[in-house]
Amino acid sequence: MGPEKFAAVVTDAGSNVLLARNNISTIYPQILNIRCIAHAINLIFKDTCKTPFANKMLRQYMVLVTFFKRSHLAGNILTSLLVYL
Repeated sequence: MGPEKFAAVVTDAGSNVLLARNNISTIYPQILNIRCIAHAINLIFKDTCKTPFANKMLRQYMVLVTFFKRSHLAGNILTSLLVYL
């Protein structure tokens, strides 16, 4: 394996890996230096879920999910409704 086998380096935004990505892209300009979008989105959602509004919505959602998981009748009704969507 060698640098010609790599198209990109994808990592999170840690300072140690940021420095490594920058060093690699300086030495090998053909290798793209990419920050992981999935990690960035995860951080955004994690911060968003800490807000009181999102926290309240998640708790209400979990009550609804728990109801449908524990109730056979409600689960059957929901399943039958989803078939027609």
